[in-house]
Amino acid sequence: MSFSRRKLWGLLLAGLISEAIGFVLIKRGLAIVPGFSGKSLSSLSFLIPVVKSPQVLIGTAFEALHFGILMELLSVSDVSYIIPLTSIGYVLTPLSALFFLGETIPPLRWSGILLVCAGVAAVSVSDRGQKGGGGHPLPESEALS
Repeated sequence: MSFSRRKLWGLLLAGLISEAIGFVLIKRGLAIVPGFSGKSLSSLSFLIPVVKSPQVLIGTAFEALHFGILMELLSVSDVSYIIPLTSIGYVLTPLSALFFLGETIPPLRWSGILLVCAGVAAVSVSDRGQKGGGGHPLPESEALS
């Protein structure tokens, strides 16, 4: 399959949005599962109400979609390029938690998130100016488009 840089970024963004939605739905679903807590992990009986939670199931489907998109991206690009870019999710997910779950995010955590953004920016431009494979995230014919 032929991928342009625009298609790669579009799929990446779709996958990361799917991941953030999945986490929010799973968190909401677990919050309403009766008797669910970290202590319930000692027994597998906690799975029954979790599996019956529509929000957890839909959230898991969004996570599966994210994983499917990630596999597609890894099939056409370098692991060393795609995986660091997925850290954009470390920005989208806290923003989703802030707006949809009402979570409080302290300033030090925001500082860390900004540091991640700087790293993503460095990785996203890492292939510029290189010729002939040596790190191109896409095949040379596609990387120049």
